Amino acid sequence: MKRPAGPAILSLRLLLGILAFTALLIRPAAADIYRWEDEGGVVHFTDDPSSIPAKFKGKSREILRTPPAAGQPSVSPMGGSSSAPGPSNSPSPSERETIGPPLFPEDDDATRAEKLRAKIDAKERFIRAVDERQSLATNPYRNRLVTSSDLELYRKYKEELPRDHESLKELDSRLIPVKEP
Repeated sequence: MKRPAGPAILSLRLLLGILAFTALLIRPAAADIYRWEDEGGVVHFTDDPSSIPAKFKGKSREILRTPPAAGQPSVSPMGGSSSAPGPSNSPSPSERETIGPPLFPEDDDATRAEKLRAKIDAKERFIRAVDERQSLATNPYRNRLVTSSDLELYRKYKEELPRDHESLKELDSRLIPVKEP
């Protein structure tokens, strides 16, 4: 068997050297996420605290820390508990985390209405997509299947939508109309 010539070996060694050097330069990924809000009320998220403007650094919050070890559940400061009331098997907070009042103030009616509109829109788009997959007109060969979990969600959304529309009407009725000059 013939060995590779000098230039081929040199280029291979150079390539391996460059790969080894770049592997040394790569830093491990950081999992810390920071949240801050500007004067316009826009919420920003970043994993680089140096990218937060100086005047907002005092108002920024660390919302996600380095993930727990494999197989260990995490305690998230975002959202509430979805479990039933009663004794909880959830882990106690770590040294840096505290349990107390919610991190964010409760939404006003306008924000709740916008969130509900987005939820209704998402549910209606999902229902239309399932209807389209089930329709003989748009799927004559019946090659686009609907899974049982999609059908279950479809039925749930069909039941929830009328209540969501009523809730939206109620929220909209409580909002003060803005008069244009």
